[in-house]
Amino acid sequence: MPLPGKAILAVWNEVDPEFEDDFNDWYLREHIIERTSVPGLFRGRRYRADAGSPRYMAFYEAETMDVLTQGAYRDQLANPTEWTRRILPRFRFAQRGLCDVAVSLGDGIGGGVAVVHVTPGDAPEDAPRLRAWIADILLPELVALPNVTAAHLWILAPGEPASPTSALSRKAEPEHPLAWIIVAETIDAAGAEAVSAAILVRNPLAHGASDVRAYPGYRLLYALDQREA
Repeated sequence: MPLPGKAILAVWNEVDPEFEDDFNDWYLREHIIERTSVPGLFRGRRYRADAGSPRYMAFYEAETMDVLTQGAYRDQLANPTEWTRRILPRFRFAQRGLCDVAVSLGDGIGGGVAVVHVTPGDAPEDAPRLRAWIADILLPELVALPNVTAAHLWILAPGEPASPTSALSRKAEPEHPLAWIIVAETIDAAGAEAVSAAILVRNPLAHGASDVRAYPGYRLLYALDQREA
């Protein structure tokens, strides 16, 4: 299984263009280093879309959900650095969520990712039916496609504690909240776009979803694994 833990912090963002260089330097020189210094927060990855919105994606792989809801990580959120305080109010799009790793198939890290957000319908049978279809049919089909290295289902975990850090970027949150996230890792960003299309063709709406949103294909910019330090 390519994901080493049971929990994910997933983030999508965009920043005012005049601050983009500072934003990218902050991620590389401070932010991802700070986050992956947390015990049990194994690896951070950051991506950029060649076109489309949101432009940036990052996610962090944690041993358990407790790593993201208590302890050193929450201390970081309660005490944002000066650089963090300068950057986050410049977000013009900010979406994040703590997610359980429901399913993870495949081996290795790809150079791109396809991301499709799905929301289960309101009927009692919708969520179980959708999860079974994703786990038993969709993800195995995706990892069998050419150039796909891995595929995952992340499900939003409710009740993340509020923090000063998340409050700094809250004004940039989109109207549609996170729910379930299908992620397919691919050899490159061009392959990611093709896999997103393959997911949409399989029509999650016919299997219990009430809403489906495909994000751009993303290219891997950087990955940092604290276990290799």
